[in-house]
Order: sequence, then C-alpha cells, then structure tokens
Amino acid sequence: MNIIVVGAGKIGFTLTQYLTREGHDVTVIERDPERITLVNTTLDAITIASPVDIEALRMAGAATADLLIAATDSDESNILCCMVGRKLGVKHTIARVRRQDHYDTVMLLRDELGLSMTINPEYDAAGEISRVLRFPSAAKVEPFAKGQAELVEFRLGENNPLCGMTLKNFPNKFDRGVLICAVRRGDQVHIPGGDFVLKAGDSVNVVGAPKHIHAFFRSMAIFQKSARDVMVVGGGMVGMYLCRQLLGMGIRVRIIEQDQEKCDRIKDALPHAIVICADGSRPSTLEEEGLEDMDALVAITGSDEINIILGAYARSAGVNKAVAKVNEDSLLPVAENLGLEEPVQPRYITAQQVLQYVRSMENASGSSGVEMLRRILDGKLEVLEFRAGVNSPCVGVPLRDLPTRKDVLVAAIIRDGKCLIPGGGDEIWAGDSVLAVTTKRGMSRLEDILRG
Repeated sequence: MNIIVVGAGKIGFTLTQYLTREGHDVTVIERDPERITLVNTTLDAITIASPVDIEALRMAGAATADLLIAATDSDESNILCCMVGRKLGVKHTIARVRRQDHYDTVMLLRDELGLSMTINPEYDAAGEISRVLRFPSAAKVEPFAKGQAELVEFRLGENNPLCGMTLKNFPNKFDRGVLICAVRRGDQVHIPGGDFVLKAGDSVNVVGAPKHIHAFFRSMAIFQKSARDVMVVGGGMVGMYLCRQLLGMGIRVRIIEQDQEKCDRIKDALPHAIVICADGSRPSTLEEEGLEDMDALVAITGSDEINIILGAYARSAGVNKAVAKVNEDSLLPVAENLGLEEPVQPRYITAQQVLQYVRSMENASGSSGVEMLRRILDGKLEVLEFRAGVNSPCVGVPLRDLPTRKDVLVAAIIRDGKCLIPGGGDEIWAGDSVLAVTTKRGMSRLEDILRG
C-alpha cells in the first residue's frame, strides 16, 4: 500500500517503523531536518523535508495514496491535512487528535470531515493503565471481542503454584476456561506446547472469559482487588484522561502536579479529584501526601527516568501496584530490573491500532478480516482477532484436522457471547470471533493461519 505519514515525531516515526517493516511504501513529510535525518538513516521510507501544505502532499503522491496519517502535535493541522488529502485523492485518512474537546467534536463530525479513523495516544495510554488498575494482579490486560475475552499477562513469583508445572497437566488443576498461550523466559518467547514446564520469573499470558480469568487468579491465591485509592504523578494529557476514567470507575484519585496552571485546569475539569500542586518527583512529597495508604501509584511525568524511579520507590514503600510511562526503549530493561512490569508506551499502543486498521484495509473481501491486533511480549508475538466468514476454508473443520501453521495457536473462539477454549474436536463456525497467537507478521485474514 502507498501510505503518507505527516510528522516524524515519536508517534509518526513509530508508525513509519511498523508500516515499512510490513512492506508498505511510506512517504514521510516532516519539516525538522534532524527528524528527517533519523528517518533516512534508520527506516526504508521516502522523506520530504517540508512544512505540510498542498504542494508537499502532491509531491508525496496524495492523488494515488491509499492512506494518509496526520500525526503532528497540532490537532488542527492534522484535521486540516486529512481534509486536504481527501480532496487531493487520498482514499483513507487518520488524524491524531489529542485534546478532549477537539476529540469530542471530531467524533461527532467525522463523516463530514472525511476521517476514516482518529488516534489519541494519550487517551489510549490512560485506558491501558486503568485496565491494569482494575486488575492489579496483572502486568497487562487486553480486551477482545468487545470484552467477552481477555488476554492477561502476569509474572510467576517463586511461590506461584504454576512453577514447575508441565502444561499438559494444567487443565486438570485449574479452570478449563483459561489457556496459557504465550510465555517469555529471558529473551526467548514461546507459544508453549504440552511438554513446556513453567518456571519462576516467566512472564505468562493467559486467555479466557473475564470471569474465568478472575477465578483462575483466585485459585492461585494471587488475586488482588481493584485499586480504590490511586496516586497519580503528572498532570499532562495522559494524567487528565486517566483521572477522568478512574473517577468514573469510583476510584479515589490524588494527583500531584507542580505546574500551577495545570493544577488549576485539573481542578476545574475534575472537581472530585484531590489535586496537589507540588514536586511529585521528590519522595518526601509522596510520603507527605499519603503514599503508604495508596493501592497504586502511576508515574506519568514527562521524564522516563523520573517515572521509573518513582515507580521503584513506590514498590519499595510497599505499594501493591506501580505503573510508569516509559517512551524510550533503551530504558525498558532498567524499569524491568527495578521490578516494574510492562511500562506503558503510548506510541506503541497507537501503532498497533493503526496497523490493525491497515491490515483490515488489505483484506479486500472483508469476510474473514482482522478485527483487532495486539503485540505482546516485547512485540515478538501477535494476538489477532478474526471474524470467520461463511466461505472461509477454516469453517466447519475440526481443529485437529485443520492444517494450521506451526507458528500459530488458535487460542479462543467467541460464539454467542461465550468464550470457548477450543480442543481438537471443536470447529470454527461462520460468525465466530477467533483469537490466534502467532510469531508470524502480516496476517490480515483468518485463512492466514493455514499452511500455504
């Protein structure tokens, strides 16, 4: 596909990185020479060093482009860019819209504006954090099939009853409504078979209906109730979105921000939140504001280093859950070594959503296309949700007889609102949602799970 990306900041660069790796022809428009140099030296993309205007869009091939993604820091510029792109001939457009008031307006007028999709990395990051705070036992929670199935990641502690267990024995000891579908051990990632033996320190992904997932965690005696008191350090856009979501869930929020103007804005927007105007990077501030009484701390300042340090400090102070926003990949090992599970990275959350949309575009018939895509375990595995079409060769065949690829696991089938962990005798029916876990990149149809 021919794709134009406007803006080569963190979001635009990551989108270009994902799309070029999947074989798409990408042209990047960016005015900053340093960002242009970074793209030229690290990615296989065409670049145009220019402010975004009609001429730059024409040079980028808007007349024949399949998709335009406007990912600059300006909502207004992104929306206008998409409108101009559609006028010039672009078939699909995606705009990055960050501010809540802009987002609400754009969603109301999306058809009139000609937008195919909007992306909001800050809002999506807040959503991921709020899901984890609802399920503190997990490092990450990903909903599928409109919440009828969940993929939950957690780390095995030394005393976890799963340690030393061979997976073929798992169904006899735990809820059959749950499947262990992926494991990370050190630098290696596995789609485990029946002979795989779990060890302390493994990062494990399980899939199942939410009620079965909760029952599974209770059976291991590591279930923690949803956080009720949360301290948030950082009052930027992610903080605003997160606090609004948490308050809506009935969670008490205490937010610390040192910028007085931001504090005033938060107080006006979120009257039920406790807002403290202070330097949240100082441990003494956290202690004074009751850190020891919190169920969770969320560090989402503009500094990765401060976020990691605050998260580690909270864990050392006995806080059950600490979440840190970390943008730079190079700092992820530091966060992990300090006991922070799966730091939140907004740009990757957004990139996954765009990649999901692009793959759905590639599926011409739309009969068995990808509905949702998530990359897990450092991006080494993909979990895809497909909708099974009537004419799919995967329909009506027992899974034991289906010639699936060796690098694919059919992890769950969602039918009539129920999540089924399939066995060899189960079949995929037309209309089912099918969750597949794979190391293969580029799958866009359910049929891609079959051997070629």
